Amino acid sequence: MCLTRNVAKMATLPPAGDATPEQELIRWSILVALSLIALAIGYLVTSPRYRFLSDKITPRMLLFAPRAGMILGVSTILISVGLAPFSNDVYSGVICPCHWTESFHEQYTTMSILVAYSPMKYVIWVGFNTVAFLAMITAFIGIHRWWNNPVFNSTGRKVVLTIWLFLMFMLAFSISADLMFSRHFDRPLHITLGYAFFVSTALGALFGHPLVRWETISRREAGLPISEIGERWSMIAMSICFLLSLWYLDLYELRIVSPAIFPNKTEGILAFSEHLLIISQLIWMGSLSHVFLAGSDEEE
Repeated sequence: MCLTRNVAKMATLPPAGDATPEQELIRWSILVALSLIALAIGYLVTSPRYRFLSDKITPRMLLFAPRAGMILGVSTILISVGLAPFSNDVYSGVICPCHWTESFHEQYTTMSILVAYSPMKYVIWVGFNTVAFLAMITAFIGIHRWWNNPVFNSTGRKVVLTIWLFLMFMLAFSISADLMFSRHFDRPLHITLGYAFFVSTALGALFGHPLVRWETISRREAGLPISEIGERWSMIAMSICFLLSLWYLDLYELRIVSPAIFPNKTEGILAFSEHLLIISQLIWMGSLSHVFLAGSDEEE
């Protein structure tokens, strides 16, 4: 889940893949089919009309989906990075270039490299595909909570809400797609999907926080329960996520400010920056549980 890199110091990486159109078609078919199934399940589970699996999953439990996605996503990164120094797995004749305890700048690497090696690939596949589903659930909760809310009736606010929903669904899809078309399977397509992931990560919190702010103001004025913690959490996480997005873009592409701090763009610095950016987006998503849970009993 990263963009392709051209860095000053880098360990020997596994060969980049270049899948045939037939191989790509097979994976696209699988990805689209699974995505449609996940969308259908997500809609049925969150819809007030159908309440699919309501005997096992209560409406209140669904509101914990953003927090669960945050915890699982952050844990996936930390566990994968923690396991990396102990991996001696070999892919296409290249041993895992992930022994960062020996050389941080050359061996601390991204999820895109770790996903080719055991045991990290199992953690990453299960962890981030689940995070993708929880991000989609979060978007569905946003639809049911905000789309017909009078607070968002104005054209400007409806546009912001629409953009945020699109970004959340794109985030969910790009996570799974980036894993399906991993670097070692199809590098060119992985790069394209990496850009989609970066855009949805960078802008998701930026367009999502105003929604939290507008709803909080409206509920406060109406004397309804609100989550002050959720609003502050959202604002702080959004600010950090936006700044880290600018930092990563400059470090990866623009090279305006970052050379003054890091003259050499190493694999370790770029990967660590990527991890911080992903974590900041996940932490912002986690704030939504506080916001959604405010007044949940009253809404039920």
